[in-house]
Amino acid sequence: MSDPSKPSAFPTPRSREQRRHTRYPCEGYAEVFLPHGGLLFRGRILDLSMSGCYIETALLNLERGTQVEVYFVTNQLQFRVLGNVAVLRRKRGAGIAFLNVSPRRALQIAMLVEELAEQQVKG
Repeated sequence: MSDPSKPSAFPTPRSREQRRHTRYPCEGYAEVFLPHGGLLFRGRILDLSMSGCYIETALLNLERGTQVEVYFVTNQLQFRVLGNVAVLRRKRGAGIAFLNVSPRRALQIAMLVEELAEQQVKG
């Protein structure tokens, strides 16, 4: 596991930190769709926060700000959320900011984030 006192090995913006919530490393599978459309790409979810996630994939053909629907599985839990592409790393991955998360889904994500935080401390 990673040492929480060391900087993250995951992609971060070069200038200033723009995230509202702490990200936690995770492992899992993700699929990204256009709302009411087809599958855009598959990838691995590398980290998760209350407000978004980062998905590693080499198959990107999106613009920043594109609205997407994300389905992901991590820690044996499945989620489907609406979001938009906040960060785009060509041939590496995309940072997705969650949108319009229902109170129920927010609670489920909060419980998962808490579990990931505990795993990181134990790590």
